[in-house]
Amino acid sequence: MPSVLLIWNPFAGSVSQRRKEVIGKALAADFKLEEVETVRRNHAGGLARDAVDRGFDAVFAFGGDGTINETAQGLVGSDVALGILPGGTTNVMARSLGIPTDPIEAVAFLAGRLRSGTKRRIDVGRIEDRYFLFSAGMGLDAEVVKRMEEHPERKRKYGKWAFVSSALKAGMTQYRGQDPWIALTVDGGAPEHLVLAICQRARPLTYFGRFPVDVCPEAHLDEGLDWIGFTKVDAPFIPRIIWGIFVSRSHVRWKTSRYFHGASAAMLQASRPLPVQVDGDYIGDVTEASVALVPQALGLLV
Repeated sequence: MPSVLLIWNPFAGSVSQRRKEVIGKALAADFKLEEVETVRRNHAGGLARDAVDRGFDAVFAFGGDGTINETAQGLVGSDVALGILPGGTTNVMARSLGIPTDPIEAVAFLAGRLRSGTKRRIDVGRIEDRYFLFSAGMGLDAEVVKRMEEHPERKRKYGKWAFVSSALKAGMTQYRGQDPWIALTVDGGAPEHLVLAICQRARPLTYFGRFPVDVCPEAHLDEGLDWIGFTKVDAPFIPRIIWGIFVSRSHVRWKTSRYFHGASAAMLQASRPLPVQVDGDYIGDVTEASVALVPQALGLLV
């Protein structure tokens, strides 16, 4: 009988005790199950590493994209499969992989994959010592994530509109008219001088309700690292980027944009400490960060 560790984050957006109990009963019917809840930031990674050491067959993570990212930290490079149970407010990774967004439906989907041994190995990205599954960024996008983490009550109360408000405020104040303060070097090429830089491993970057936010429209889980950056943020930038992302996809061809598809490595260097995010989690302000593709590093139940 396969063994499963269920890691769940009780503070994630759509996680509840009732749902966790239903999921636990469903898994216990077919697998040798242990359950543990996270109690602090980065706790899930340590729990996942322990599951690898103890010989579990799979780790199911029930939480948002941050919980999924933390869990993956402990599984990269191992044969233990990751099962994603969407329990956040956006659930980007689950949706991009076609996993049901209802966690009760998702557990049946993942259990079937585990019983049949259906597992897909994927590349992951690494920024310094932190792995990411679908996105990383320095500058404006990370600034928005940072502000949301500083004011979690806004996120709970206003949802996606809190992100919009923070993006407008940061874009029209701190980033508006700013000279490029990031040098992005991709695969050893010439540095591009940018105000913000975003890396995607898969599409989309996030969702606005049911609409995908397609910042890197050529990104694919099996095709390396896609980068987009902008040399200028001015008053028209926010409405133009919204139009470009949701309608025309023209933002990748602007004179002020720089786009790279299928990269394997990059270096970010900033003239002052700037915020960095991975999979929608703020991880700190830095002046330099190396980014690399780690091939075939993680097994997913999909």
